[in-house]
Amino acid sequence: MANLFFINILITFSLILLLIYVSTLHLFPKEWRDKVNSNKKSLNPKFNNDSITGIVIIILSAVMVILWSTYFYIVLYY
Repeated sequence: MANLFFINILITFSLILLLIYVSTLHLFPKEWRDKVNSNKKSLNPKFNNDSITGIVIIILSAVMVILWSTYFYIVLYY
């Protein structure tokens, strides 16, 4: 039970850090953003940083919701 709680906290903090990174993307230099987003159809983070970041946020958010739901289900009903 403690392991599940620890994993939930780690996933939540990593999602918070990722959201902070996304919210500060506009502060990076335009040249760097053009360089890391040079190929919009690539799944390589060196060439398509914005899209990969969005995909990771969606997946990590879904995993976080499932893990917290499981944790609270176990805490409340067992």
